[in-house]
Amino acid sequence: MLAMRRLMAGGRRGRGRGRGRGGRGRGGAAAAQPSPLATRVCLWEFSQNDARRDSGSKLVRQGLARRLDARAAFRGIVLAADAPQVLSPADAPIIAAQGLAGVNCSWRGLDAVPFSALGRPELRRRLPFLVAANEVNYGKPLYLNTAEALAAALRIAGLVRDAELLLAPFASGGAFFALNADAFEAYAAAVDGDGVAAAEARFLADCEAARAEARAARAAPEGGYLADGDLPPAESDDEEADGDLPPAAESDDEADDEEADDEEADAEPPPPPPPDVSGLVLS
Repeated sequence: MLAMRRLMAGGRRGRGRGRGRGGRGRGGAAAAQPSPLATRVCLWEFSQNDARRDSGSKLVRQGLARRLDARAAFRGIVLAADAPQVLSPADAPIIAAQGLAGVNCSWRGLDAVPFSALGRPELRRRLPFLVAANEVNYGKPLYLNTAEALAAALRIAGLVRDAELLLAPFASGGAFFALNADAFEAYAAAVDGDGVAAAEARFLADCEAARAEARAARAAPEGGYLADGDLPPAESDDEEADGDLPPAAESDDEADDEEADDEEADAEPPPPPPPDVSGLVLS
């Protein structure tokens, strides 16, 4: 009986230690999970959003990213909204070796973020033109959430599998890649930042041309011939002859003919011819 009590007490102590290590640590914080990504992904947290709905906090809970202290050093690529240089495939070796970091904050709180103190200045990058697919800013250019921004950087760097894994917990993840498929293809095909900037300029020009064409189509009268690009029908020579043209000057011969016609009109009409009865059948 004594041995049984000791065994049960030891089991309880073991379970308690297990919860502390593998379940929740001190203070109720979730223990870190091993990341399925090949890339080290980190976040500076500025607690400007609701952690229950925030995409960056969800990445941390899922074990796809880990938090960094605001004073922590980071030697990888840092995504910063005010960075002068655009991210490109040329940054892939640094991301693979040192990792990728982003800032988890609100778009309304950007002014409170000390971007200049985060990471190395020469390794800060901005993202090129992309469109958000999250439920808050769907369809808005550049208004990506934290998870979308990190996944976009991985996708441009050629780390496609990690990019897809990063957005797998989000219902809008597939829509984000589909919505920006053409842009991702153009950016990933560039060699360096200059190439991505040139592709971005071409993409923006194409988008503006498409918007202008759509505005012109909406401005055209609905159902009118101009809406279909048709020109008004040309008049033929016969129609011009029958149009409202001024009468030609009468010649002397035409005047004599008209006088003769008037005289014939005043004369008694000749008697009618006898009826033709050749086709009648008399009963």
